[in-house]
Amino acid sequence: MTLAATWGRGAGRPILFLHPNRTNRRVFDFVLAGLPLGNTLIVPEYRGHGDSSRPTAGYGLEDHLRDLLVFVEACRLDRMAIVGQGTGATLGLLLATALGDRVAALALGNLAIAIPPAINTLVQRQVAEQLTFTDRQAAMHATPFAERWTDAVQEHWLDTALEPRPGGRLGWRYHAAGVAETEAALLADLWPSIAVTVPVLLFRGAQSDIIGMDAMDRARAALPQADFRNLDGANHRLSQDAPEAFAGLVADFFKRTGWALPA
Repeated sequence: MTLAATWGRGAGRPILFLHPNRTNRRVFDFVLAGLPLGNTLIVPEYRGHGDSSRPTAGYGLEDHLRDLLVFVEACRLDRMAIVGQGTGATLGLLLATALGDRVAALALGNLAIAIPPAINTLVQRQVAEQLTFTDRQAAMHATPFAERWTDAVQEHWLDTALEPRPGGRLGWRYHAAGVAETEAALLADLWPSIAVTVPVLLFRGAQSDIIGMDAMDRARAALPQADFRNLDGANHRLSQDAPEAFAGLVADFFKRTGWALPA
């Protein structure tokens, strides 16, 4: 199993970025460009996504977690902070639980745990129906949660999220059956298996119609040390809806925790 990854910025005090399901590492590009920190920034892609290996099976959260644990060991990351979005926030919590004090802090946006069945049904239908497209315009029209994106973000998404398919068509750069399996795993109530005591920033899109305040209330009860914020101007794809605000929120948090390095 090979996980593709991007490394950037400085040396030491790494920050690991974990992307949402059915996207890839490039969804953080605008956030990373505006992040006023000098830390080492590491953005892996999960199995079945982007440039990573695409096995035919094995897309449960436990499979992704094992991959990330191997990745962390291969990169010799003895201590790190984590930024996760959507499924990436869920995996960030699971990774922090597994690694214990090797994780110094967590910034978790639109945390996806025990998602409503209706949301899972919606995503499963989208994955099944959006296998190929005639052109970029059709793909953009089918992209969920893109209403708030700037023209630059939309073009970047099409440049980085699509790949050629037979017959001159285009498709998403992920293994469809795999992302469907991962999405279904988010229905589970994982809170009993999570044990995290480090500083946590919890944030959600202020206009999110996917992650509601009830989910945030449950997360805040399970993580009483967490600092909670709403991200103005954002729905579900936080890093693309409001990348500058995302970068500012995360940078401020890491400065307050003492994890930030000067740019």
